[in-house]
Amino acid sequence: MAISRASRVGILVECGRDGLEDVLCRRVCELLRAQTGIGFEIDIVPMDNKARLIQECGTVTARLLDDGCHRIVILWDERPAWPRIGEPLCWHNDRQNILANLRQAQVTNRPVHLVCIEREFESWLLFDHQMLSDVLSTKAHPIRVSSQRNPDRMPNPKGTMTSLFRQHRGMRYVDIQHAPQFARCLRNLSRLRRCATFRRFAERVTGRTL
Repeated sequence: MAISRASRVGILVECGRDGLEDVLCRRVCELLRAQTGIGFEIDIVPMDNKARLIQECGTVTARLLDDGCHRIVILWDERPAWPRIGEPLCWHNDRQNILANLRQAQVTNRPVHLVCIEREFESWLLFDHQMLSDVLSTKAHPIRVSSQRNPDRMPNPKGTMTSLFRQHRGMRYVDIQHAPQFARCLRNLSRLRRCATFRRFAERVTGRTL
């Protein structure tokens, strides 16, 4: 009798190795496997930044598919890392540029899924006020962070996260530095599932409607 193998998913993210998206996507996938019972393996490719992700996603996607990935998820932030004041947010142009790169690599007819986060990865994290409370708390000073209203509609989620760290811990928020703490304190996905783009990511990764 043939033994079915777990599906393998390639995920492109716009950070460097051990960056925020790299660390948290691994934790999210652990929780998705545990909470859904869906078996899958992941191959996360840190692309350093959004510009490189857009310019090289086709080549990397083709390689992952040739290496045995069953599907690919390309994940990026709507909000630029260094936005210009007054610059309108528009993920449509990013999407068109990504699709053009995929066409050049001749993989548009393959199982490749695009997920743009409104506004940025911190938007997802701000949905889980319990996780944030645990990250910001110490034994001597427990913190209770209030539930954030529509984090995916905030003009500057990273700025909100910066304010929380400054207010409750008196320290600078550095995403790569605090990523392991977020991962340790993320214990379930119920709050993140309230975010439409997170649900889209989870469904494209698992291959099923959740």
